[in-house]
Parts: sequence; C-alpha cells; structure tokens
Amino acid sequence: MENKQVIFFPKTLLGTSDVTIELLGFIKLIKNVRYYYVLPNYKKNTNTGCKVNIIGHFTKTDCRVCFKRTVANILCITEINGNLNASLLPGQLDNFVLVIYDASRLYDYGTLFKYEGDTQKFISFIMLSKWLSSTENVQRQYLLSEVVMFQRFTKYLLIILNMLISSLEIKIVQFTILRLTLFKHILGVIKNYVWLIDNLLHNKHILSRAKSINYLMSCICDAVLGIIILYILNTTFTSSNELFSYISSISHQVIKVLQGTLQWLMGSPAGLKLNDPLNSLLGTCFLYLVNLWWSFLVLCRPFLELTFQVYVFIGIFGLSYQIAIIEDVLAIVSFHVYCIYVYAAWLYNLQRKSLMILAKLFVGRSCNPQPGRTTPYTTQQLYVGTISFAILLFLLPTTLIYYIVFVVMRAIMVMAKGILIRLRYMLQVLPVYTTLIWFVKPSSSAGIIKMNIVNNENSSTVVLNTTIVADSWWATVKHYLPELVEQPPSVSWVTLTKRVCTGKILYPI
Repeated sequence: MENKQVIFFPKTLLGTSDVTIELLGFIKLIKNVRYYYVLPNYKKNTNTGCKVNIIGHFTKTDCRVCFKRTVANILCITEINGNLNASLLPGQLDNFVLVIYDASRLYDYGTLFKYEGDTQKFISFIMLSKWLSSTENVQRQYLLSEVVMFQRFTKYLLIILNMLISSLEIKIVQFTILRLTLFKHILGVIKNYVWLIDNLLHNKHILSRAKSINYLMSCICDAVLGIIILYILNTTFTSSNELFSYISSISHQVIKVLQGTLQWLMGSPAGLKLNDPLNSLLGTCFLYLVNLWWSFLVLCRPFLELTFQVYVFIGIFGLSYQIAIIEDVLAIVSFHVYCIYVYAAWLYNLQRKSLMILAKLFVGRSCNPQPGRTTPYTTQQLYVGTISFAILLFLLPTTLIYYIVFVVMRAIMVMAKGILIRLRYMLQVLPVYTTLIWFVKPSSSAGIIKMNIVNNENSSTVVLNTTIVADSWWATVKHYLPELVEQPPSVSWVTLTKRVCTGKILYPI
C-alpha cells in the first residue's frame, strides 16, 4: 500500500520564464514510496534503464487543465505567489514531499561517494545521480562516436601490455633485475599507465576518471620537479662523470669511517673490557669484509660508470625515478654494513636463545612429556650446562657491543629508505587535481546532502531544498587516491623494537 509520494524537482525549472512547462521524467516505486523523478527539459535523450515520458506539467498560474483532463495520475505542480503545490487528481491536493535539487551539481556521481555503499538510506539520491550522470554520458558518447575504433584498438593493446607485465613479475625475474628499486619502480609506473589509459578511454565512471586525471597531474608535476633537480645538478657538476666521482668519494669516506669504527671496537670502546680473542676475531673478519667490498667496487668501476650513465638518463623522466636511483645507490654503498649487521645479529640471537635455554638449568628439574611430571637433571648435564652458560654470558658483552653499533647503522639505513619510499609514493599521488576540484568544484567532493524546509504557507505540500555540502580537504584527498599505486605499509614501532631487542633482521619499512 503506497503511503508516501516524493517528487524530485530540478531548480532550473523554477527560474524559467515560461508559464506552463511539460515535465519529463519517470516514476519508480521503492518500498511503498512512489518517487517522481523530474528531469531538466534539455535532458531528453537518456539511457537510464527507465522509459522517460511526460509525467505532468508545471505552471505558475491556476491550473485549468487539471479540471478538464480525463487521464488520472498526471502530476501537476503549481507555483502561486511563491507557494508550491503538487496534486494528482482534479481538485484534490495530495500530501507530497517536494525535493528541489540542482542538476548541475548532482549529476556528478562522485558527489555521493561517502554513501555509495549505504543504498538503503540514500537510494533515491544515488539513483537520481546515476540517471543524471547517464544522460550526460549519452550526449558525450554521441560526440565521441568517431573514436570507437581507436578505443577498441587500445583495448587489445592494453591486454597485450598486461600480459607482458605479468611475465615480468615471475619469480625468476624478481630475483634478478627486479631486485633493483629503479626497475621495480619502472614496472609499477608502466602498470599505472596501462590502468590510466584504460580508465580514460573505457571507464565512464566520473570518480574513476577523476582519479585517473589526478594521477596524470601527479606524473606531470613529478616530471617537472625531476627536470628542476637535474638542472640544479648540471649547474653544480660539469658532467655525469664528475657526479659519479663525487658519489665514489662519499662511498670511500663511508669505508674509512667504518674501518675506524671497527678499529675502535677492537680496542677498549668507551673503557669497556671486552673478550680479547672474540673481539679480535670479530674485528678482523669484519675488516676483511669491508676491504673485500671496497676491492669489488674498484674492480667494477667501469661497469658501475656505465650503469650510472643509464641511471642518469632514466632520471630525466621524473623526481620519483631519481629517488629510486638514490635508493639503489644507498643500497650499494651500504651493502657491507648490511652484511656485518646480519652476522652480528645472527651471533647475538644465537647467544640470546642459548642463554635462555641454559637458564632453565637453575630450576633444577626438566619437563617430562607425561603431564604433571618432571625429571631431575643429571650431574653431567648440570656441569656442562653451567660451564656453557658461563662462557656464553661472559662473551655476550663483546657480541652485544658489535650488535648495538651495527644495528644503529642498520636502523638509520632502514629509516632513510623508508623516507625515500614514502616520498616516491607522495610524488605519484600528489593531490593537485583533487585540490583544484575541492576549491573550484566542491560538488565533486561533497560528503553529505543537506535538506532545508522551505516556507510554503497555505499548502499541504512539504518543500525541501537540497544543498551539496563539500567534505573536508583531507577526506577528499584520501578518496581520490588511485588504488593501483602501491601504498607503503604502516610502521609498527612496537614490532620494530621487538625485532631489535631479539636480534631479528630489520627490513625496509
């Protein structure tokens, strides 16, 4: 049984100079509520899934047609002295709710993004927004009919590109060339470009197109910033060889600092008395590893120079590429630090676990597989276990000093790489277009629809005026982020602290 009737009426018809206007639209029955969707008169060609008919008329005088007509259920809306009335039967005013909307702002389906999943509360507005958007798309499709063949060609081309990208993501390739951050970034950008072209040519959803345009504007800003940085480097260094020599000198200084740190640890660091044999063994092994890595860099210098030339050429495409290059250079320069850290962490973790196991000797009894029973340790077990515990405990300060020094170095490298990763992500999602939309066209970033009751005296029709309320800038930015751009994971400082304390390997965050 229908007990409610709601009319969606466009605001543009109220300001028309015509006395009587035919109302184009359609009627939908949703959960015992009959909705009359009145479309603006210029939207005659629609693709809404509902047949658009003349459902009534709007007049600014007393409607004489209503008293002469023979067809029932024809909507009649009158405006007399600023009061709006709606009726169906001749001479009878029904209880209507008249919702006045602005079609120019509501047709953008992106305005209702916050309530797209809540179709129960806002289904009428969402349906109206979709229908208005579809009418806009029909007019655009008519203008773009000449590029249909080009769209089909690009569709097959994108399928081929996706197959090539999938072949590059196999494990064999990932463990070779894709270990480099730059090539990972290039592969990710290619995937994003494929998604961008596909959205711009085939996806008619306004929100998806807005995300694509925002990513395109971010790429343009990224390229401009990259050109500026290269210009600054060209004014500072005369050639790329000079820049490579400067980076090599920094790497040499890192080697010297590391050698000095190891020699300091082999003495009496901060006045601590370390175990001389173990201290000498660790210091000698780590110094040998540092010298071996430096010799490797010297032998590979011609290859590294050629690789650096290629990297500099790729850096022209944007600042994000240059940041990826910095990440690779940082990984190469600090590779020996990472190796020493892994050895020190493994040794510290081994001693820590061994001490925790041997500490159970002091309880005096070991656990028995049978429930509720324990077995006492033998004399030989207590003797060997006590000696092993004492040896590991006295060697722990020496291992701990080396571990603390190199875990601090590793933490600095991990934090630097984490900052570079987030900078690279920010450059790919710069909210340039989103900010312009938020300032210039707030209807595309609206969060809620506000309805105010309009004073309508001497009328049984309730008139509501809808207003699009723009959401906050940050909420708009988060909503327009492209999903395909991989977002860096959130950092758990508690987990990082636990990994440092237990001697587990720290990975980039």
